[in-house]
Amino acid sequence: MGDSQFHRLPSSKDDILREGSLPVSDSGEGLISAEAWDRAEQTAKEIVFRIQPTLGDDQKRKEITEYVQRLIGYGVGCEVLSYGSVPLKTYVPDGDIDLTVFGGQNDADDLVSDVHAILRGEEHNEAAPFEVKDVHCIDAEVLSALISY
Repeated sequence: MGDSQFHRLPSSKDDILREGSLPVSDSGEGLISAEAWDRAEQTAKEIVFRIQPTLGDDQKRKEITEYVQRLIGYGVGCEVLSYGSVPLKTYVPDGDIDLTVFGGQNDADDLVSDVHAILRGEEHNEAAPFEVKDVHCIDAEVLSALISY
């Protein structure tokens, strides 16, 4: 194979962590040329650059989250928390914002009805800072688990 450099694919995450980088080899099957590896890395960087959140994206999601927190917090007396890709800053440009509601004195059915009514009311609020549309209440059970270690 001459002077070409090849990278052996790691067999596990532990191999990557232990080696610190992919080992270099000049023979055999299951190898990627250095040139192909460099092209793949450059392409991956370009993809990440294009989809990573911008400051503007981040600010807009923060404003929307705070808006919903005010609506639900004051309207129902509950705490609204963001989870998932937004607080982790791993969302894609057209990704959603995951929110969950905690607390309040309402039972679960009343809480769902109250939140639904507040959001439906905002659909018709022309002075709202954001457009609320297509509000639907989906009757579904969400399983949760508390895992301690």
